[in-house]
Amino acid sequence: MQRHIDTQIQALRQEFITMGLEVKASLEKAIQAVKEDDQVAAKEVIEHDEIINGHEIHLEKKTAQIIALQSPVAGDLRETISILKASSDLERLADHAVSIAKSVLLLKEEYRDEQIDAMIGQMGNNVLEMLSSILKAYTEVDDKLAVQIAAKDTGNDELYLKIRERTLSLIKSKPKFISEGIDYLQIANHLERSGDYITNIAEWIVYTKKGKITELGRNDL
Repeated sequence: MQRHIDTQIQALRQEFITMGLEVKASLEKAIQAVKEDDQVAAKEVIEHDEIINGHEIHLEKKTAQIIALQSPVAGDLRETISILKASSDLERLADHAVSIAKSVLLLKEEYRDEQIDAMIGQMGNNVLEMLSSILKAYTEVDDKLAVQIAAKDTGNDELYLKIRERTLSLIKSKPKFISEGIDYLQIANHLERSGDYITNIAEWIVYTKKGKITELGRNDL
């Protein structure tokens, strides 16, 4: 006979994945908006954020109810806590998608730089690949895949530094580029932080599987 808590946790898993797919769609649209200077898509990302926030609030409420009323232990407790924490990370990812979209609305086409656009596109693709893979790892509770995904965040850090270097160089040589330079830096920063939140989710997958908090991205694993 299936336990009542099993049914409840399964419902939480399903809503978490639904939330994750919606966050992925928003981030994908925000990145596409940067690439194509699509202000309509950028506004859609901003408007959709309320729905994603609703998922986080609902998951927070349901996990609190399970902890308070079911008194889960061992693996059940770990998974419930992981969903609670990881859903917060998803919500922050959605916030970064919104911030990217807002920056798109400020960028002026005539001052854009092809090299920076290419690096931001590469960074965006890497983040999307990480997010898609982390949702798969979460579904399968695959801690080994989670560790591999977190390791990919190093590439985002390297690209961010290159974007920063190129942007600051252009700001110094072209005063009219200052406003766009700031917007570029903000977009790159939001993508870099997105990679960090995906790494956080990877850590919660490891916690669910092994029962210990592990800081990923270091060489001591």
